[in-house]
Amino acid sequence: MKKYLPIFVAIFFSILALYFRIERLAYHSFNVDELMQLFIINRPFLDFLKMLTTNEFCSFLSGDYYLIYPFFKVFQYNKWGLAVPHIIATILGFYLLYLICRLYYKTIWGYIITFAIVCFNATLILHATEIRTYAVLPTLALAAFYFSQLLIAQPFINLKKKWLIGAFFVLIIWFHVYGILILLLSFIYSLLTKLHTKFFKDTFKSNIKFMSVVLSVAMPLWLYSIFGSHFSYQGLRSEIMFAHIPNPLVDIIAFFKAIFGNLMGYKKLYPLFLGIIIPLIIPYKDRYKHIALLLIMVFLPIILILLSDLRTQYYFLQKQFIWTMPFFALFIGLAWESFLVYIYERFK
Repeated sequence: MKKYLPIFVAIFFSILALYFRIERLAYHSFNVDELMQLFIINRPFLDFLKMLTTNEFCSFLSGDYYLIYPFFKVFQYNKWGLAVPHIIATILGFYLLYLICRLYYKTIWGYIITFAIVCFNATLILHATEIRTYAVLPTLALAAFYFSQLLIAQPFINLKKKWLIGAFFVLIIWFHVYGILILLLSFIYSLLTKLHTKFFKDTFKSNIKFMSVVLSVAMPLWLYSIFGSHFSYQGLRSEIMFAHIPNPLVDIIAFFKAIFGNLMGYKKLYPLFLGIIIPLIIPYKDRYKHIALLLIMVFLPIILILLSDLRTQYYFLQKQFIWTMPFFALFIGLAWESFLVYIYERFK
């Protein structure tokens, strides 16, 4: 019975999380951004593609438009029908989270903490069924992370599987402008976890060649979408840019409170924040890997997104780093599990 506890925990929290997300959808009405997306796809496919170049900042890197397009043809403005692909993406996200937890956790506590944080996170609940790309980004990030882990752990994986993973990585890059960041950070972290192993050199060579092929296929469209014809954006004043998250140059404490509050996403789980200091003060075996996870998969992307928004004078919003939130939950789960295992072994 004990060996089935992790999957029971995963199923329980996944069902509970899905309930919260569907409940949110029941009371939701289309917002301006959603209506704009539906307006663009409400036309023949070729006309829709032309509209992307004049109405989207990154033109063809608009994967959610393609995802919703066939469902809009069937369901039109029915919010339940349009939410189907995002509900499926949410379910897949929890399955991927379980697979990742299975790679890392030794006890049931890691599963409970990680799934609880993801289940109750307000930002994840808010955007899970919204007709926007932010509903899919967390699942894509988890998929990129999981398959990167597989590639690094099995550098000589079956060729057919490797090409399928490669094709999926190309789709991640094409799905959204953040796709390249999601994929490369997942790959870099996974590669660094093998840095001091005797197989690192072979693993590095094999996977660098693989990623070079992926990037050579994906980058032409990515670069064209960024530097080619696209919607021109007028910069915002700083007080509007930071209307939702305080400006770090004005109030750094409030800024950090907002960032960490959104990463946890549920006030009753705030005591778990103490897990951040655990790898810094307790000398357990994998603490440097856990710190690297927090730095590379959570802090670094938030910093890069903030710098990008400052450069373009765009809104800095929590939904932009929504895809880092499952990794924050994973880190907190790893930290607390490591603490509990360390204490148990010390006093056994």
